[in-house]
Amino acid sequence: MKLRIDFRPSIVVALLAAVAFLFWLATRIPGVFWFALPFALFYSVLVALAALALLRTRMIERWMDWDEPGRLLILAPHEDDCVISAGGLGLRNGRLGGITRVVYLARDETPDLPERREAEARGAWRVAGLGEDDLLFFDLMPPLKSRDPEKLRKAAAVLRGVIDEFNPTVLVMPAFEGGHVHHDMVAALIDRLLTPADRFAVFEAPEYSPYASFVNTPHRILALAARWLFGLVAYNGPPDGVDGRTILKLRMSPRELADKRRMLAAFVSQNAPSLVTTRGYPDRLIACARNLHRRRPFDFDRSYLRLVLALRRRLPARLVDRILPVQLGTIGRMGTITDWDAEWGKA
Repeated sequence: MKLRIDFRPSIVVALLAAVAFLFWLATRIPGVFWFALPFALFYSVLVALAALALLRTRMIERWMDWDEPGRLLILAPHEDDCVISAGGLGLRNGRLGGITRVVYLARDETPDLPERREAEARGAWRVAGLGEDDLLFFDLMPPLKSRDPEKLRKAAAVLRGVIDEFNPTVLVMPAFEGGHVHHDMVAALIDRLLTPADRFAVFEAPEYSPYASFVNTPHRILALAARWLFGLVAYNGPPDGVDGRTILKLRMSPRELADKRRMLAAFVSQNAPSLVTTRGYPDRLIACARNLHRRRPFDFDRSYLRLVLALRRRLPARLVDRILPVQLGTIGRMGTITDWDAEWGKA
């Protein structure tokens, strides 16, 4: 049974340092030096990398306060995404007297599941005081494994209407990060829709991605390093961004964090216990840099993902997945990542 370390990266560094120290001690035992030395050096390097990753988390993460009521618009492809990305904001905004609207954009393709997921979303947001009229459910996204530029153009028109009708002061949307093609579609559509007249603040919410970088994804690096603790430790860190922009962590009270976890627990059809454990962190947001018109979330050709895919073609896939675990592409576009030009098509 593995020791799960949730959102406490310093413990990973301490455990790796302890292992390295033990191997260095072993080099002092007669007859063991040449056996222990490679391990001592290897774990010393891991300690250095993990310590640098821990330092990097301190550099790119900042606490964020939300002390004034606002008109909060949360865009979510799927029902659980809204709570993962902005459940804390919704809780806080409601208790300050603000108005929150949650808009869902993709309908689950599994028979009978859309109605169940909708009911779960309504139950989750009741914890934050939202009623029936505060949640809108649309079917705007193309089927998961299909491209449909015409449907995306219609979605853009609907989204523009939603924004203009609600008149938000803050908009939260998924991050353009390559984790799920529907998430990337929503982010790319909003980037395309924004105009200089839109004075509201816009935030992207990272959730998951196949991207890995020593500079930009320190929690991913810590998770990979923890796998070398003899398979006895699993580090579950919060999501990183893909481009080094500052991660804003919502400052939440213990009660608010407990309530966010209650909201996540409502999504029984989406493995609620796992959501509570792995997504029960304070909301993490990235201020949107407008009009980026990004084609891809990151450079696929030079990515960790491409390296892993190449190794899986040459080595036993199970071995590669065990040593270098990663989501094997954007969900909906597995084996590669989102290409917005291909999704949007020619104008």
